[in-house]
Amino acid sequence: MEHTFDIIVVGGGLMGSSIAYHLAGEGFGGRIAVFEKDPTYEKASTALSVGGIRRQFSTEVNVRLSQYSLAFYQEFGERMETEGERPEIDFKPRGYLFLGSEKNWPILVRHQAFQKSLGVETQLLNVKETLQLIPDLNTEDLVGSSFSAGDGYMDPHSVLQGFVRKAKYLGVEYIHQEVVEVLRKGDRLEGVKTKDGTTYFSSSIVNAAGPYAGEVGKMAGIDIPVVPVRRMVYLIKPPRLFDYDLPLVIDTSGVYFLHETGKQILTGKSRKEEPPGFNYVWDRNYFQEAIWPSLAHRIPLFDELKVVSGWTGLYEVNQWDSNGIIGEHPEVRGFYMAVGFSGHGFQQAPAVGKALSEWIRFMRYETVDVSPLGYERILEGRKVLEEEVI
Repeated sequence: MEHTFDIIVVGGGLMGSSIAYHLAGEGFGGRIAVFEKDPTYEKASTALSVGGIRRQFSTEVNVRLSQYSLAFYQEFGERMETEGERPEIDFKPRGYLFLGSEKNWPILVRHQAFQKSLGVETQLLNVKETLQLIPDLNTEDLVGSSFSAGDGYMDPHSVLQGFVRKAKYLGVEYIHQEVVEVLRKGDRLEGVKTKDGTTYFSSSIVNAAGPYAGEVGKMAGIDIPVVPVRRMVYLIKPPRLFDYDLPLVIDTSGVYFLHETGKQILTGKSRKEEPPGFNYVWDRNYFQEAIWPSLAHRIPLFDELKVVSGWTGLYEVNQWDSNGIIGEHPEVRGFYMAVGFSGHGFQQAPAVGKALSEWIRFMRYETVDVSPLGYERILEGRKVLEEEVI
């Protein structure tokens, strides 16, 4: 019985740990094992993210996921307390600010009305009001902005460690081995085999492998359209540090920037032509060619700056429609998925863990209905079209 579990979770990052935490903390009585090949989390997408959370989405399911998760993060210390110790995630509720030009302003107006209908107090700001948030902004080509107060960013590594620590405290077992095979007989699962040759038995397996989700799907004979795609982050220091706090800003060019410790700036931009692959090479030239010109245009102060450092992480990109795939596979019993979030997995992990826990325990979603994000949509040729993917 030592190697037999009621649930096996493949992937011990934030998503897998959230699922395990919610199962263990909400009445699932069986044994839970989380398989994570790298206990240092050196290349984990969670730890390498910028740790943002926003409710500014264009589809109800994504808004609802972030609404639940934001409330969760606001109470994170209390929820994750173990033996009198509460983790500190340094949550900064400075808001998200989408800048609007003549081209994208109608989209921001439409999204703001939709978000307000779901209870998100997104505000449309004119140029003067936008300048009150960021006095150094160049607004010559702006119409205004969309601002969601209360959203913000936090320390992703501390969030991950908080989940892992609490999950272990609740009895979840973390096994630091690489899963190399999923054992399946017909439409039923039997367990997994790890790189060291050990077999672990379970008829219920959760794929929460992030950028490796497609590979885990192949092991189970399931086509999951999720691939790893490189995303680079740059830490810069301007010649003058702002004496005010930045929200997380998304420029009309697609470049984002926010404050880091010591008023330095984190920035980046998704590269549409980036090929899939497990590529962790950090490219300084990309900053100079594709990011710096947009930064200097938007904030003239950035015309002179110092690139301090940077890093590379991986998005788990869902090539079908850039949204998460959540739930049980309709044809392989006991194979559950929480994959393909395409850059918004960090902010949705608490809600996804809650939802999948409910489905595994009750075969229904009670808190957030994530059924629009089920695998069935791929089989049926349906897409969830989200316009607010960064």
